[in-house]
Order: sequence, then structure tokens, then C-alpha cells
Amino acid sequence: MAGKPNKKYSAEFKKEAVEKYLRGEIGGLIIATRRLGLRSDTQLWNWVKLYKQDPELLKQDGRHMGKKDGVQKGRPKKVKLDELSKDELIEHLKMENAVLKKVKALRKNYGEH
Repeated sequence: MAGKPNKKYSAEFKKEAVEKYLRGEIGGLIIATRRLGLRSDTQLWNWVKLYKQDPELLKQDGRHMGKKDGVQKGRPKKVKLDELSKDELIEHLKMENAVLKKVKALRKNYGEH
């Protein structure tokens, strides 16, 4: 069974979405994701990271996002928790908790404890 094809968003939509999120106009990460009609809060989170790194990176298509001139050098940058705002930190921790809950559920399903 094939999944839905990936939806493409314009650079203008991405930039506008990130700026509204950062100004707090559309709520926290999860609420903003729903209001924008995105499939995943990770998608918006990635756009925010790219925007903070260099807003021009949002103009690239999904396959090459985050890579200047199509080449990414070295390891990806880690999120520096001490540089996040309180709201961003809360949203980041919510995402981490969601991942850990999924891992716990998967381990439980496969008999690991």
C-alpha cells in the first residue's frame, strides 16, 4: 500500500510559517503545525532550524534543504538547548518525550523490557 506523495511547499509559505511561529502568532509547535496543515511537527521544526541557520536555505527543495550548494559538510549541527527560547525548549522536549514513548511501546511489543 503506497503512502501519500510528499507535498511541496513554496519558499514563501515556509518563510511565512516560520516567522509566524517565531512571533508566537500561531501557537506552539504542535498547534502551529495543525493550523498550517502540515503532516508533522518535525517538518516545521526543521524549517525553523534552517531559517535560524540561513533563511535562504528554505528556498531549496526538500531533498537538498540544509545544504549550501547541494553539499553538506561534516556532521549535522546539534540543537543547543541553552540557545533555545523557553517555548522552543518545551516543544523540543515534547518531541523527545514522544520519541521515547514510541521506543518504549515498540520494546514492549517486541518483548524487551
